[in-house]
Amino acid sequence: MKKIKIAAQALINARESNLPLLHFPENSAPTSVGEAFDIQDEIIISKNAEIVAWKVGPGSKEFPPTCAPITREYLFVSPTELPKSLTLKAVECEVAFRLGADLPTNKGPYNSSQAKAAVETVMVAIEAVETRYKEWPVKDPIWALADSQSNEALIIGKEIALEALVSFPDLKATLSLGNVKKDADKGFPGGDPFSLIAWLADHLGERTSMIAERGLKKGDIITTGSWNGIDFANTDEEIIAVFEGLGEAQLKYI
Repeated sequence: MKKIKIAAQALINARESNLPLLHFPENSAPTSVGEAFDIQDEIIISKNAEIVAWKVGPGSKEFPPTCAPITREYLFVSPTELPKSLTLKAVECEVAFRLGADLPTNKGPYNSSQAKAAVETVMVAIEAVETRYKEWPVKDPIWALADSQSNEALIIGKEIALEALVSFPDLKATLSLGNVKKDADKGFPGGDPFSLIAWLADHLGERTSMIAERGLKKGDIITTGSWNGIDFANTDEEIIAVFEGLGEAQLKYI
C-alpha cells in the first residue's frame, strides 16, 4: 500500500505543479492494471475529492476496458477556458451521458439495456487531454491508466433528453480548431456506449472499498470515448465540437 501512496502523491504533485514526472520515486511505478486502478483511487482518497463523472473506453485486444474518475474541479460547462500553460492542449470529441438513477455495485451484473434505462440525458463533450509524464505519447498503458487515462478536464455542452439520440453509431461530428474545421470521422470506438456503462458499473465493485461502496450515482456524467482520435489546439483559438442533432461544446486555452 505504501507503493500506491507514493505513486499517487507523485502524480498529484505533477498535476498541481504542471511539472512533468520523469519517473516514479522509490520504485513505486505501477506494474499491473490493478495497481493502476489502486493509484487512481488513492488520488481521490488523498485529495478527499468528489467524483462527479467518469471516462470509460473499450480497451483493445491486448488491454481490458479502461476508466478513470473525474472530480468536480475538472468538470466544466461549455463554453469554458483552460490555462495556456498546459503542455499538450490535446482535445477529443465525445458523447457523454448523465445518469438519472443509481447503478450500485451490489445490484449487478448489469447489461446494456439496464444501463440505458438508468441514463437520463445526453450531451456533447470535449475531453481535454494532458499527461503528467515527460514522455508523450505514454508508451506504457499501465502508466497512462494510473494517470487517469491522461484526463485533464471534461467540458460538457447542453444536455438533452436521451430520447433525442436516434442512432448513436450514425452520428456525424465535426471539430473546429480556430479556422480549421474537420470531420470527426474516426467513428465511435466502443460499439455500444451503454455496454461500456454497464461494464463500468460492474467494474467499480472490484475497486477499493470507497469506490465500490459509491458505485455509479444519479447525476454522474459518463463520457464514452473519442470520435476524432486526438487533435492538438493552439493558444487562443476557439475549439468547437459539434454533433449533428445533439449540439456542441466549446473550449479555449488562454
